[in-house]
Amino acid sequence: MKKFLFLFALALLVSLCSQSLAQTPGGPPNVALIVREDIKPGKMDPHSKHSASYTQIFSKNEVPTHRIALVPVAGSENEVVYLTGAETFAALETMQRDTDKRLSGASGATKAELDRLSKEAPDLHAGMRDMMAVLRPELSYDAPADIPHMRYFAITTVRVRPGQEDVYSEYVRNLVNVARNKAKAELHIAAYQIIAGAPGTTYMFFRPMKSLAEYDLRIGPRVREAMTDDQKKKADKMALDSIAVTETSIYAIDPRMSYVNKNIADADPAFWNPKPEKSAMTMKRRMKKPAAPKAAGAQPPAKQ
Repeated sequence: MKKFLFLFALALLVSLCSQSLAQTPGGPPNVALIVREDIKPGKMDPHSKHSASYTQIFSKNEVPTHRIALVPVAGSENEVVYLTGAETFAALETMQRDTDKRLSGASGATKAELDRLSKEAPDLHAGMRDMMAVLRPELSYDAPADIPHMRYFAITTVRVRPGQEDVYSEYVRNLVNVARNKAKAELHIAAYQIIAGAPGTTYMFFRPMKSLAEYDLRIGPRVREAMTDDQKKKADKMALDSIAVTETSIYAIDPRMSYVNKNIADADPAFWNPKPEKSAMTMKRRMKKPAAPKAAGAQPPAKQ
């Protein structure tokens, strides 16, 4: 029970001093816990309700651990990501201990609900990975962002070849970020290196976005164009030498499954305190819902 509560209580990309990966004026949190859940095929809808029930319990019991929940837009359709952050790992440990203490002492209706959710979990989850990460500010780019008004996260995971960490760092700092400045790239990126839960040469880059329309800005090609021919050749070689694999997935923030602090919620209450039908998963279902069939005998409108 304690391990199960720990995974859900700490599951949540950006927070300082128990704020859900929400960035402060000084930037993203120093450390982060990133939880990736593999959901069984066909179980995304019940999982969404299951996770939202935990959020309600967290809120009712005012647990100290906050989280931002992300659901897939581009990438694995059966993956959910939770993000949380803190100033130190000691702070994460304190949040976990205090959260466990509050929930393990629950009684009555709350205990019954926790027991129900615990029994449901095995039927919903195919797997789960917890990762601890440290901020790499020198690899980040204009990291402070208006998190309360963001709606998406693009997460790029990079596996660096062993022994090539310094090469990769120089590639990002002295070539990519310099070109981003020159191109006046309109983006925010918080860079983290995984220290537990995945290979130590794993880096994750979190890009919050207000809209998918930000991809229309052609930032990648503009950054490339900002490099000289020699810089392009050097960047290509360094990337080839240092990067084993890279993958980008896009997620929508689901407010029903998220549990954020009051400052974030108050900045945009209509989003962070939605009616049930306004959740990100519901909006995704509507986007994929086929058009209703025409009634028998219906005629197309006359041309104007």
